[in-house]
Amino acid sequence: MYSSTKPFYIKLLDQTVCIQRNEHGIPTITAEDLESLYFGVGYAQAVDRLVQMVLVRAIARGEASEKFDGSDELIAIDKFMRWLHLADGLSAEVEKLTPRAKNILDAYCEGINTVMAKRRRPFELRLVGHQPEDWKPEDCLITAKIMGYIGLAEAQGQMEKFLIQLIQHGVSAERIKALFPYLKEDIDMELIKQIHLESKVVPDNIWAKVLPNLRASNNWVVNGQRTQSGHPILASDPHLEVNRLPPIWYEMVWKIKNESAMGITMPGLPIIVMGRNDHIAWGGTYAFMDMIDYFIEDCQDEKFLYDGQWKPFQKRIETIHPKKREPIELTFYENHHGVLEGTPTTPGKYLTMAFSGRSGAGSEIFNNLLDFTELKSVKITQEKFRDVPMPSMNWLLCDTAGNIGYQMNGRMPKRPPQISGLLPIPGWDSKNDWQGFENPADLPQVYNPATNFFATANHDLNEFGKVKPINLPMAPYRYGRIVEMLETNSSVDVDYTKRMHYDLYSKQAEKLLPLMIPLLPDTENGRILKGWDCIYSPDSKGAMLFESVYANLLKIVFGKNAIGEDVIDYLSHESILFYEFYGNFDQVLLDEKSPWFAPYNQETLFKEAITRGLDVTAKPFAETRRYDMLNIFLGGKFPGFFGFDMKGLSMSGSRATIPQGQVYRSAGRITSFAPSYRMIVEIEKSGMWSNLVGGPSGSRFSRWYKSDLKNWMTGKYKKLE
Repeated sequence: MYSSTKPFYIKLLDQTVCIQRNEHGIPTITAEDLESLYFGVGYAQAVDRLVQMVLVRAIARGEASEKFDGSDELIAIDKFMRWLHLADGLSAEVEKLTPRAKNILDAYCEGINTVMAKRRRPFELRLVGHQPEDWKPEDCLITAKIMGYIGLAEAQGQMEKFLIQLIQHGVSAERIKALFPYLKEDIDMELIKQIHLESKVVPDNIWAKVLPNLRASNNWVVNGQRTQSGHPILASDPHLEVNRLPPIWYEMVWKIKNESAMGITMPGLPIIVMGRNDHIAWGGTYAFMDMIDYFIEDCQDEKFLYDGQWKPFQKRIETIHPKKREPIELTFYENHHGVLEGTPTTPGKYLTMAFSGRSGAGSEIFNNLLDFTELKSVKITQEKFRDVPMPSMNWLLCDTAGNIGYQMNGRMPKRPPQISGLLPIPGWDSKNDWQGFENPADLPQVYNPATNFFATANHDLNEFGKVKPINLPMAPYRYGRIVEMLETNSSVDVDYTKRMHYDLYSKQAEKLLPLMIPLLPDTENGRILKGWDCIYSPDSKGAMLFESVYANLLKIVFGKNAIGEDVIDYLSHESILFYEFYGNFDQVLLDEKSPWFAPYNQETLFKEAITRGLDVTAKPFAETRRYDMLNIFLGGKFPGFFGFDMKGLSMSGSRATIPQGQVYRSAGRITSFAPSYRMIVEIEKSGMWSNLVGGPSGSRFSRWYKSDLKNWMTGKYKKLE
């Protein structure tokens, strides 16, 4: 099946599994029962994406420097992953699997292990001398857990750390609350200034290339009252780093007796993450649920203060064995809150990080999601999805009966009423501890909304639940544009949905440009920006000039006038935080009375930013959006003619267009946010429409290595059936 579209048969004890690629290289797995089907799923994933699978597994375990390369970068990643300790309790979670889920996972693992036993190792693994050990259910669990932390919960934690740093560098409480409007409690400035911060930033130049760095997404669902066909249409496009080969996702079609399913999987997991079966379609966006809290620990002599008593930390000692280097012994200190950052031998205030998905959060993922034949209706699927502890997602659904719905899932900490989750929490008082987790039935959800459509784009959806899981939503611009396009068309069809996927109009520019226009000079660049239509087309000079002025607004308002331009430069060039939470900064820019403008005013600082921002040579927007797609294992290590990488590409769109098109530097390398996959389902018809940023195979030597990339870049879709 490696490069052929001919049927490939695998004989098991009493079954035969057929794997056949379609004309796009996407495998269809056909079997008589679920166990045989999932054997085929594991087999196909291992044939096409074994390198990706073992890379993710090694990183999640903190073993990358042992398995592949003893470099300083991989050692830093291993240290962080050992600190995070996602391997905690995996065996116990396997014991909690239902017998059916365990049988399915065992069959899936057997499919992977059959490939590793019978086929030659991929070139990349032979190059570094790595012989992967057998795949086990625990490996599926840790792969799922790393999806729930990296890029998702991780970003929340980084922003909370940034909040601490702002306070420690003297930013006033008034400005803090203007930047973080969901922060409800009083700020103990003096206490937070005492915290010893130890950086836990992992080198992005390795990390982001391999792991499922989920950042943002769109999805929308429209019922038959607003579609041309009279039946629901669902669209979804998860946004993450796209400048990598192979892509994170792996498309598949599954068939068993009279049931079928199709969509994207993540190699290492036997789950269709987004797609459809014969009854229902589903697509997800990251929910921005706050699953992270930092607790302040008062420490001395390897002990922490708790309810008036000094209690010993639990010590965990781990050893990393990097290739061709001396072993590295690490000591971690843990308590009921989490893992300490730092060493509590010196008296002081340190942080522990509590992450609701760290332990006891694996089995329910598979108990609820493995059997796709159980998903028969929107109601049933809402109940299944809401009990999945991680990653926290906003699911949109539609079924063949014409129903549509929305469901958030995730393990939400039950915090005391006075705690927002944004500020670090005094850990020495038990009244501040989590009180377990919120009831999943209380999470935001909607069934057949009166609007006849529903959309999510990582914005604030707290109003739809009994609890409020979100305290750092993304800006509502993409959501606003989706709603605007749906409200102006009462006869939505597939072609219109495709146009929405590639729409380049910015609601952010629509809001900020009117504040700039009265202040623009009568110069060539001023006239270009004044006449700009807020569309980020590749040839637009107006888009380029708006971005230049906007960048200077951030540097002047938050940098020169507050925390220093060098800090804003770092956020813009070496951190993900601005690209994810730019809406927090925009709400300040749009508020004429914001304390961040003092001692000046909004107009004065806007004028200075315009002067700086227009002092450039205007050029087409695409010329400022260059990026390379690098192989996750060998990227940049071979000359271009070897074909592992694709260089000199450009990206349309911006942070606020429906297809995010963010290209930026992080830790010295170019990275991105963009739609990694686009899918459209007309539920009453068979199949689905899609395109993927890459191809099915992870092998440079396969014709399926980047077979769908041109479609993704040009807006063409293939039909999956």
